[in-house]
Amino acid sequence: MVAIAARARSAFAIAAAGSAIAAGLLLQQGSPACPLPSETSTVLRAKLTSTKIVAGDQDIAVTIQMPSVSEMARPPLSLVVVLDRSGSMHGEPLANAKRAAASLIDKLDPKDAFAIVTYSDSDQLVLAMDRATAAHKAEAREAIDQIYDDGGTCTSCGIDRGAAEMTRSPITGGIQRMVLISDGQANEGVWDRDELVALAQTTTAHGVSISTVGVGLDFDEQTMIRLGEVGRGHYYFVEDTANLDQMFASELASLGDTIATDLHLIVEPHAAELMFAYGYPMTRVGDHFEIPVADMRAGEARKVVIHGRVAAADVARFSLTWRRTYDNTAMHTATTLATELTTDPAEVAATRDADVTSSVEEARTARVLEDATKVYEQYGAEPAKRLIERQLSSARSHGVNRVQLENLERVSNDAVHSFEAAPAEQATKANRTRAYELAR
Repeated sequence: MVAIAARARSAFAIAAAGSAIAAGLLLQQGSPACPLPSETSTVLRAKLTSTKIVAGDQDIAVTIQMPSVSEMARPPLSLVVVLDRSGSMHGEPLANAKRAAASLIDKLDPKDAFAIVTYSDSDQLVLAMDRATAAHKAEAREAIDQIYDDGGTCTSCGIDRGAAEMTRSPITGGIQRMVLISDGQANEGVWDRDELVALAQTTTAHGVSISTVGVGLDFDEQTMIRLGEVGRGHYYFVEDTANLDQMFASELASLGDTIATDLHLIVEPHAAELMFAYGYPMTRVGDHFEIPVADMRAGEARKVVIHGRVAAADVARFSLTWRRTYDNTAMHTATTLATELTTDPAEVAATRDADVTSSVEEARTARVLEDATKVYEQYGAEPAKRLIERQLSSARSHGVNRVQLENLERVSNDAVHSFEAAPAEQATKANRTRAYELAR
């Protein structure tokens, strides 16, 4: 009965996800916007929690703020839907997924292009990449109707075939998005988590962003999260159907308003030893570090918080590159971070930046939620609860602003409640999703 209930929830979730994604792909068309600046201090900022700091461990809050652009023509979309059709999708889950795919493509227009790929033991090309004409849509509906469930879960097969189809898009520029949907764990082809992540990185190196959608309670959320992170897309957990509409509305409903894709945040440390980024993969490449950033909409802000040891006033240089979607222009901006060292804690407190502190505490809470989830899996709810409560107390003591503190309290209380009351599979997936969202 539990399996049947989970499958029913997954079926509803897949259908709702497809409808929400479809709604997000379309915006009213308008006139092209004015060009964005190639070098500006308003897009990229980097700050410490205080103007004056004591040398040693510090958190750096990097904020990326895309300009608000009105009257912008919707950029063309190249879309590949990569759908798990393994045996666990039998019945209503697959039926709803098929209906969702059909609904999605019906809402595309001829300037877009799409392909549909499925995977089980291997990959299957349901419909090749082509313009979203009426004839191609009609062909898609017929092909979707013939999809059936069978076999294991070769996630790498789906990614490989999806990437191959993306290269056949007739569209130059615009948005290239792969949506990977799965209700299970990879058990065919490349199944090792690190190797799957490397495969996603190879795909995104060619300008394709990957969003991952985990449905039900049986999928491997850690792999799906990492694929979404390195894929410069998004990760979604859709077991909780009550919140599905809000989740997709906030993250995908404005996909057509995306103005920046293929974003790379590059950090060149000067007098700092960088250790990790909260909630993001950070890779060392020679003398600098690279952090993947998801596609961004007009007016959207995103934070990246980096932990390191600062030894002198000249901290680091930060640069951001991206591709502007509506005219395919390569963009670049940069900023530097310098500080003033002190040995007086009172000076640190007097120069504290409340907004930066709030962003840092959000990122710290995200990391604690991830750590608490691991503790919960090994030792149970009580030690996990203590970790979360300790971090919440720290956030309160550091002067987080009222609105963000209320959000941290809500998220923390929800996490503790799920550890105490929810089924283990639901608690771990929900809390890793909370951590993923809070870090950004």
